[in-house]
Amino acid sequence: MKRILSAVLMLTLAFSLAACSNNTQPEETPNSTQSEGNTSPSSESTSGSETVEPDSTDDPASSEGNVLIAYFSKTGNTETIANMIAGQTGGELFKVETVTPYPEDYDETVDIAREEQDNDARPELSTHVDDMSQYDIIYLGYPNWWGTMPQAMFTFLEEYDFSGKTIVPFCTHGGSALGRSEGDIATLVPGATLLDGLAVSGSRVDDAQADVEEWLNSLELE
Repeated sequence: MKRILSAVLMLTLAFSLAACSNNTQPEETPNSTQSEGNTSPSSESTSGSETVEPDSTDDPASSEGNVLIAYFSKTGNTETIANMIAGQTGGELFKVETVTPYPEDYDETVDIAREEQDNDARPELSTHVDDMSQYDIIYLGYPNWWGTMPQAMFTFLEEYDFSGKTIVPFCTHGGSALGRSEGDIATLVPGATLLDGLAVSGSRVDDAQADVEEWLNSLELE
């Protein structure tokens, strides 16, 4: 009888372990790239270099032309937040893209992102703002990669003169929030005013509308 009970208990434990294994999600820890969500990264970059006129929203406020929403997005999560901000502010959207696209494979992107950071690289950009002088407020969006912005955003910030402008960061992350990115931004653009940023978990970007609205209202920029 004891042998039968032992066999039943062992089978039950085996099924429980198998179920837990199937439900395990990929970890996003400080030892790996902080991606924009739990899906594998997909390349959104294009080849070549071009000067791009930012996309205006249908909001009448966009006619003022003094708000820019510049963002880098690998999986689309940061782009989702950027669109929410555009809908609320009437700002113009601008997507930062690199000449050399990041790989489709997640692990390869992780390795490249780490190498770029270790080398303090400045990836060449394929898109450029035609006239940065017309913008007073720049919302700056990016995923948290290895504790800060992707190196492409370092390139972007060094490309223009942000003196006297207001920069408002926002990021998507897998657990490290804004990391040290705000400090990096302050170092890169000492002549700009840096406001409190917004960090949204990559797993809940689709439900972040209320958080975005609350954050924007707290900035009191209007």
